[in-house]
Parts: sequence; C-alpha cells; structure tokens
Amino acid sequence: MMKRTLAALLAITTCPASLALATEKPIETTEQTVVLFGEKPADPVAAQIDSQIEINHILDRMHEVTLGPLDQYADQDLADAIDMAVNSIPQTADFLAKRDNAALVAFYQERSYRPAWFNNGEWTFKARRLIFNMARADRDGLDPTDYKTPSLAISRENGASAKAIAEADIALSLAVTRYTRHAYAGRVDPRIFSKKEITIKPHYPDSIGALNRIVKADRPVKVMRSYNPHQKGFLALRTEYNRLRAQSASDDTPPIGDGKSLRVGMRDERVPLLRRKLGLAAAADEASGTLYDKQLAAAVEKYQADNGLIADGVVGKATLSILNDNRKDLMADMVANMERWRWLPRDLGDFYVMVNIPTYTLQVVSKGKTIHQTRVVVGQKSHKTPLFSDEMEYLVVNPYWNVPRSIASKELLPKIKADPAAFFSNADYQVLASIKGRTQVIDPYKLDWNRVEADMVRLRQTPGTGNALGNIKFMFPNQHSVYLHDTPSKSLFNRDYRAFSHGCVRVNNPFDFADVILKATSSWNAERIKAMIGSSERRVNLEKKIPVHLAYFTTWMSDEGTLQLRSDIYGHNKAVKAALGL
Repeated sequence: MMKRTLAALLAITTCPASLALATEKPIETTEQTVVLFGEKPADPVAAQIDSQIEINHILDRMHEVTLGPLDQYADQDLADAIDMAVNSIPQTADFLAKRDNAALVAFYQERSYRPAWFNNGEWTFKARRLIFNMARADRDGLDPTDYKTPSLAISRENGASAKAIAEADIALSLAVTRYTRHAYAGRVDPRIFSKKEITIKPHYPDSIGALNRIVKADRPVKVMRSYNPHQKGFLALRTEYNRLRAQSASDDTPPIGDGKSLRVGMRDERVPLLRRKLGLAAAADEASGTLYDKQLAAAVEKYQADNGLIADGVVGKATLSILNDNRKDLMADMVANMERWRWLPRDLGDFYVMVNIPTYTLQVVSKGKTIHQTRVVVGQKSHKTPLFSDEMEYLVVNPYWNVPRSIASKELLPKIKADPAAFFSNADYQVLASIKGRTQVIDPYKLDWNRVEADMVRLRQTPGTGNALGNIKFMFPNQHSVYLHDTPSKSLFNRDYRAFSHGCVRVNNPFDFADVILKATSSWNAERIKAMIGSSERRVNLEKKIPVHLAYFTTWMSDEGTLQLRSDIYGHNKAVKAALGL
C-alpha cells in the first residue's frame, strides 16, 4: 500500500500528464502554474508558491521513507569502509602530512564515518564543484597538481565498491584540506630559509573547521577560496595575474637581450630592436642606428610611466621585463609575491606599520588606507633586514647605541686596537664590562686593548648629534635586535638604492612618523618629543601596541591600478620561486 501511495505522489510531483489524470476535471494550462489535487487558485504567483511548498512537503515525507533506518543500514558498508580507510592511514614523519591526516581522522569521527561528498553512492553537486575548481587552483597562484582529486566516474551506479567510494571521499577531503592550508599559509614554509633573514612562523588554519565549513556551505567553492588572503594588496595582484594569464602574447618581435642599462649617449646593438618594441621608426642612418638618444629616452619614459615603472628613461631589468612581455618570468614573480602575502598575519591590524624592503618605503595604514608614507634605508646585502612581524611598544628619545657584537668585533675593535687614544678622543663611545656581576662603565685607557676580545666588553655610543641612531628610535623588541630609528646620514634618503644599514631601518623625517604614531595611540605628539631632545635617554611607552610588518614585495599593484616591479635586492624572490619549482 505504501509503495502505491509513493508511486502516486511521485507521479504527481514529476509528470504533468499524471497530474492531470489525478484530477476530476481537465486542467487549464494557460498560465505557468503548478496545480495540485485538481485545484486552480485564482492568483498564479500564489499558486506557484503554494504548490512548491506542498511539493517540498511531499518530497520531505518521501525522504523520510526512503532514507530511513533501513537505508542507513544499507549505507553502513560505506561508513565501515571509511572507518577502516581513515584509521589505516600510514604513519608519517612529515609534520604537515601528519597534521592533514589528523584533521581527516577527527573530521570523519565527528561524522560517525558517514561520507562527506557522496549521497547514496553518487557524488554530490558540491563535490563536483569543488573538484572542478581545484583543477583551476592556478587562478589563486597555487598548483592544481598539488590537489589529487578522485575521478567523478566513481559511483555505485558505475559499479564502484564501498572501498573505492570511501577512498574517493577521503581523497577529496584531503585535497580540500591541503588547498585550504596552502591558500592560508602558503606552499613554502618560510622557515626553510636563513633564520637570520626570515623568522616568520606559519599560521595554519583550523583544518577540521575548514572541512566542516565547506561541507555545510551552500557555496562551498566560495568558502574554500576564502582561505586565501583578504588583504587588498593580494587581491589586486591576483586580479592582475589572472588578467595577464588570459591575454595572448601579441608582440612578435624577438626579446631584447640582457646587458648594461641603456642611458642617453650610449651606443648598443639592442637600440634598433628597442625602437621596434616601442613602435618607433628606424634611425635615419646606420651611424645613429645604435645610439640611445634623447628622443628614444623620451619614448622610454612615457612607456615607463604608462606601465607603472620609474619614469627615468633608463632601460634596466624591470623595463626590459615589461618590454619583452616575458610572461613566464613575470607570472612566476607574481606567484612568488602572492606566496609571501600568505606569510603575513591574516589580520594585519586596524592600525599598523608596513616596511616594504625592496621599495625602501614605510607606510602607516589605518583602516585599510595609507595615512603616512616615507623613505627608509634598509640593511645591506651582507646585513639584510630580516622579515618578520612584531609590535611596537615604546619610543626612545636621545638613545644610546648599543653596538652589536658583530659590528664591534669586525669594524670597531680593529680601529681601537690600531690607536685607542685616537678612537676614544674622536668618538663618543663608552666601554662597559661586567665586574663582580655588575655592568659598569670603565675607563678605556686603562685596558690593554691588544688583549681585549669582543666578548669581554660592550661598546655603546652616547646620545648626541653624532649618534648612529639620531634623536629617536622606535622599539618592537625582537630576537634580531632590529628597530626603526633616526640617522645623522640624511643624504642617503635621496638615493634610489637605499640598502646601506647594518639591518635596522632608518626612517626619513622620523618626527613626522612619530607624530602619526603618537596621535593614534596616546596624548603625546612630536612637539613634546622634540622638547625632550638632549643628553639623557628618555623612554615613552605607547598606550597601545602597534603591529609592525617587515615585508618583501617586488611585484604589486599601485593604487592607480598599474603593475609595479622592483629589484630583488636580497634574492628572496628568486629563492621562493626555486622552492615553488617556478
């Protein structure tokens, strides 16, 4: 009896002809409405809504009958197969693989080992969408081959065993887990590089929570992709990356070869090809064909300005990269920079300081908008400014410069040993040593400097106009002893290349920077700070700690929407590309 009732109901909900037979009178179909049980409501829209509600009620009752306890027992073979497969995952020493596997075990335990992506032995629509989109992971700067998704042909209808379906369900869960981890924390662990240069700890997502969110989501692909960074810089770079990928190369001229940067007055065999690239006519005669003249430089400047480059008329590496439309190298650079966005904390802060080393700039960002920007000097190639995030806690006015041991040993101690009297008479340095457990200032002239080693004493420079830190420093205590500070060497800020420090970041117009910092965090301002300048060190605590991010982006989008390229001064971009296999 139940089977007949179900069959009748099914016919009513799926076949107009059957519906007509169930009524006492013929049904008029002049309007596109769904009519149940021979009734024709006056309002077609209301009828359609009421009919759909009734259909849903019928389908719900059918679902209760067809997916009741008996069918649950019928699907127990899938749960048993998943249970066996999940709890038989091989042990591994790899931390990330172990982490992913642990998430799978917990995820399926919470589900009582029910399939996540199959319904009645068939792939769900959500699963199909996820598999399709993971094959397109390259649009997020990821590698689709990292996500081994199972075949969509696996199904009960096609004769797949419970074991095969269980393994496919787990494989998709593993692919989703790996994608969300890569999207969130990156494919490259920053700790594989020099610990002196990069001390960023990966911040992994809650993988169990990610699986649960995605399996329950109405739009699972949107939720999965939301594990990519949300910062404006990442999103803009990803958009440009996909725009360039969609373009076809239209330049049929051969690439311009590498060489010295082209400047006005130089002769170079690459000049004729450069003219072709810019759409200029060939030179009037052979003698001037290789001359890089002012007219050509003006065309280069316009091209540079249009493409977001420094419009200096000098054809260097960045300009050549764009001119040659070397898409492979450029795209690889963009992927490497997207990877480094994933290294940053997901929440940069409502108010934070960002130093981008390759551009030699410092920005203060408030609620997503840059409210202050200035030039900085960063570490030399031999004393790289490290990459990490921390929090600024206080400012120091009239700071002592506590000379790092490496600088004291390699640079200052040889000068002292050569002529102690000359060194200490011309420089405002003090010598400190531990005597009977107490650090004390000692008379440098009483030491036999030929027998002194760097680990026996500590050198510090007293506050004053000649102090290497200038009048103020901004402290975010860290393992590198790196901070932001003033400098007496102001002329370096006028140079394009500004990697001259021993690792700390020198700030141009530091009191303007201090004013922005203090106004946002306390009752202090730059005028009060300047009034403190003198011979004694003074500390000003911030009422609220400020996130500071020392970052490294060689490729990004300007606010005007143009792609920006800068030199890879430390080689970090090259190292990341190599680690990614690009």
